[in-house]
Amino acid sequence: KDYDFAFERDLYRTRYRQELQFREAVIHVAWAAEALCASTTQIEPFVLLSTHALRRSLAAHDLGLLREVTQLDEHWRVVWSDESVPDELRLGDVVTAINGRTLPGGATRFDLSALFVGGSVFAADDQGFWEVMDAARKEAQGTQHMRLTLADGRSVEVETQTGCAGAVIASGLDADPDTFARLGSQRVKIPANAVIAARSRDEFRWLAAFGTYFQASQTAIEQMQRVEGMSTGFAVGRILTLALPGAGLLLTAVEAQNERRLAVDGITARADLFANEVVAALGGDPGAGLALTERMLERGMKVDVVMMDALRRSNSAEHARRIRAIQAAQAEAERQQQLRDDAQAGREPTARRAP
Repeated sequence: KDYDFAFERDLYRTRYRQELQFREAVIHVAWAAEALCASTTQIEPFVLLSTHALRRSLAAHDLGLLREVTQLDEHWRVVWSDESVPDELRLGDVVTAINGRTLPGGATRFDLSALFVGGSVFAADDQGFWEVMDAARKEAQGTQHMRLTLADGRSVEVETQTGCAGAVIASGLDADPDTFARLGSQRVKIPANAVIAARSRDEFRWLAAFGTYFQASQTAIEQMQRVEGMSTGFAVGRILTLALPGAGLLLTAVEAQNERRLAVDGITARADLFANEVVAALGGDPGAGLALTERMLERGMKVDVVMMDALRRSNSAEHARRIRAIQAAQAEAERQQQLRDDAQAGREPTARRAP
C-alpha cells in the first residue's frame, strides 16, 4: 500500500493553526499593552501569510502538502481578521499592495541547516513584507487607516488601532525552532518550539507579551520603576492597572495588598512577570506562562530564554498568586460598590436578584 502522508498533512495543518493563534495573540497584546510601550504605532487588524513567511526550507513535495492542507501559496492572503474589519475583506483574499506599495514576492536567505534535512539551502525571507507593513503603520499614525489592494481589483480601507511598535513573530516551520532572537530593532522571534507547545489562548498571549517586553516595553517599564523608586523590584499589579483604562477599583485592590514587590534579577525574569500581568489584563490566567513552562520542561523542549529556571518559576508562581488575590479583591470591591449603588437607588441588592 502506498504511503498516504497523513501524518505530514496533520502536522502541517496543526502547525498552521498554531501560528494563526499566535499571530492573533500578538495583535491583541500589541493593542492591550499600548500604555506600557516606549514606542507605539498603528497596528493592523488582520494577518497576512504566504509561503514566503516560512522560516524553514521545505522540499518540493513537502511544500505541496503544506499548500494542500493550508491553502497557503506564494500570494499574501488574509488568514485572520478582527471583527472590526469590513465585510468586504474576506478570509482567503489575496492582498497585492498596502497603501499603494506592492507586497514583494519574497527574497531568499542562505540556510545551512537545510543541508542536514535534505532541503534547499535557500529559504524564504519576509523582510520585504515587513518593510511595506512598517511603512503603512507609520502612515496610519495620522489617518488610522490602511488601504489594501486586492488581486481581484477591489480596494478595501481598514481601520487601525494604536499598539506597541515592532513585531513579535514565530513560524510553525522554523529552521531554528529552539532559538529566541532579536531581528534588528523591529522584530523579536519566539522559538517555534514554544508556540508548538502552547495549548490555550492565554498561553499564546503570554508568549506574545513575553516578546513584546523585549521589543517595546522594557525601556518604558524600567523608566516607570526608576521614577517610583522601585528599580530593584517588580511592582506587582502596576502593569495590570496601567493596561486597564479607568481601573480605579483595581488600583484600590492593588494598594490594599501588603506586599507589592517581588525581587527579580534580569530582563527575562521581568519579561515573565510583565507577560503574566498583560494576560491578566486581557481577562486571562496569570499562571498561563508557568503552565506552559511546566509542559515544556516535562517534554524536554528547548526554547532558549523562554524557558524559566527554578528561580523564575518560583517568582512566576508567587506573582500569579498575588495577581489572583488582587483580582479577587477587585471582584469584592466591585460587589461592595454595586451594593452601595443599589442601596442609594432603593433597589433590591443585585446579589439577591432572581436569575
